[in-house]
Amino acid sequence: MTVQRHTITLLSMAMIGLTLTTLSACSGLSASSTASTTQAQATQAMTMTKTLTTGEHLLVLPGQRSFSIGPDSPAQLTDTQTGQPDWQASWRGELLDAREMTANGQTVIKIVSLDQQNQLHLLTLVASTDTKSGYTLQQDAVSAPLQQPLEGLCLYAPLSNSQSANLQLFLLGEDAMARQLVLTPTANGSASQPHTTPLNTTLLRQFAIAPGAQYCVADDQRDTLYISEESVGVWRMNARAESDAAREMIDLTHPFGHIQGQAGAITLSQGSLWLAESEGHRLYQYQQDNGRYLGHTLLAETIAIDTLLTLPQDTRAGALDKHSGSLIMLDLPSLPAVEVTDVITTVVANGETQPVKKAGDAADDPAIWVNPNQPDASRVLGTNKKQGLYVYDLDGTELQELLVDRVNNVDLRQGFHYRNQPMDIAAASQRDRHSIALFRIQPQTGVVSSAGEIVTTLDDVYGLCMYQNRARQVFVFINDQDGRYQQYQILDSATGWQGQLVREFAVASQPEGCAADDRAQRLFVGEENRAVWTLPAEPDATTGMLEIASVGEWLHADIEGMDIYQTATANYLLVSSQGNDSYVLFNATPPYQYIGRFRVGLNAAKGIDGASETDGLAISSAFLGDRYPLGMLVVQDGRNLMPEQNQNFKYIDWREIKTLFDLQ
Repeated sequence: MTVQRHTITLLSMAMIGLTLTTLSACSGLSASSTASTTQAQATQAMTMTKTLTTGEHLLVLPGQRSFSIGPDSPAQLTDTQTGQPDWQASWRGELLDAREMTANGQTVIKIVSLDQQNQLHLLTLVASTDTKSGYTLQQDAVSAPLQQPLEGLCLYAPLSNSQSANLQLFLLGEDAMARQLVLTPTANGSASQPHTTPLNTTLLRQFAIAPGAQYCVADDQRDTLYISEESVGVWRMNARAESDAAREMIDLTHPFGHIQGQAGAITLSQGSLWLAESEGHRLYQYQQDNGRYLGHTLLAETIAIDTLLTLPQDTRAGALDKHSGSLIMLDLPSLPAVEVTDVITTVVANGETQPVKKAGDAADDPAIWVNPNQPDASRVLGTNKKQGLYVYDLDGTELQELLVDRVNNVDLRQGFHYRNQPMDIAAASQRDRHSIALFRIQPQTGVVSSAGEIVTTLDDVYGLCMYQNRARQVFVFINDQDGRYQQYQILDSATGWQGQLVREFAVASQPEGCAADDRAQRLFVGEENRAVWTLPAEPDATTGMLEIASVGEWLHADIEGMDIYQTATANYLLVSSQGNDSYVLFNATPPYQYIGRFRVGLNAAKGIDGASETDGLAISSAFLGDRYPLGMLVVQDGRNLMPEQNQNFKYIDWREIKTLFDLQ
């Protein structure tokens, strides 16, 4: 094949002074991000390369290669300099998306497409050390035929520190439903077809979309999914499977927005979202971080863009000119775009508990009991705030169910006494009777049993945590939804445990989570919609509070569970930032610096989904066997997927977090 090259001049124009009152009202974006535009350069030259490669979709690859496919054109890898194919498949198809990755120092391209039998193909191309020599097909993983006809698809590769992280895929169906899948290729092919292997697909969630929505693209760094709806405009929503399927408008079609014709294909390029006017000659640009309109580019009126695709790190776009039926390559103008500086990386869940036995918002808060003689036989206590307290082993199997009514938060301490005999203790906030529910834990076996209640004078008890000072005295902090805290000392006696009120204090609005640093004799409390505070934990100490961090850049309301990870040299405070499904790590010693944040994502290899809307969490730094040699984090999961079930608790190996932040 030969390649024809033409240079055309494009006018890049900004629409100035247009106020989108309707758009601002329906999207929830700030006026500055929707109503104002930036002044683009007056004139820009862009190179358009018209190729003889056939098909409907074109992907420009690093080096001198491209990938194309169409209903009447086989999938093929082409040398863009000569026009000759390096490799050609036996199958044809439609729809295309890709991701560029690095593995063992080599560039790897993951490409997904749909063949004429409605089977997904996930291709793995590995670049040669000499990029001019092209790519080697390492694997073609093929799924079973899909049951639903498709309008569009797009890949999503959430950022993860796990080497086993899997690609996800959004499918836009003709039935006006979107489905989010995990793609898991098997390892080996057959002797006759060594590159062809089965592709397993696991449904994560499905949600409604507009009828006829054909185009989508996912922003991996910002966990954002964009969907183009032809007659309305372009939307964005959270791409994480554990998130709400709520959407917000980026831009509308005329007369309510900037899009003059109908919304068409979309792609991402170096921090910008590009939208092609459906079968038109305008390309619209938006900042990925806030959706702000940056301007539009006019192509020659003889061009009608139908498909548009880039690798997110590239500025070269492959497109179909519907007027001529030709595949073309465009160099997208490089206008300023805001980079993400504080990316929220994902760590994988290593285990999970069985679901709780009540539907809805039921699971709430965990605590970890360490078996001193057999660490891998340690236990996790978890509350079902509609029913009682559960006890699980480190495999997540339910061992005990204590039906003690509505207990919300739970905490425990080891090395105490009950009737003058060695006994570990757990406490939970009992909402039905405005009390502290107490539990005995057998020090050798971890068997839990009820040990009575301490009635408080609070009106609506909510959160709770425990503290054990240097004198081995045990205290319980319990709070009310109105902000009040009470501190009770737990006293042993011949008749069992008793509670003595020793201190009271308050925050200005609703609290819940709290955690005590026993070594530093310090308490950390969370005011859900405002801030994390710290104050001394001893009963005779001041109640003056120091703010550590407020709701804003790192913390998103509600501030929920929190706990301390502590070793001889390390001291960290972890807080659940429920509003954006993340966990924020601080140094637990003054001046309490922010360290970083992360999310808990799915582990496709083990069939464990991620965590979202976390209420409570618990951490232990103890050796808990070979699976958790540096301890573990347990978090409540507000949406239990793969398959969809009642809520549960997820287990995370602390080594994942240590590696992510290069901790002590």
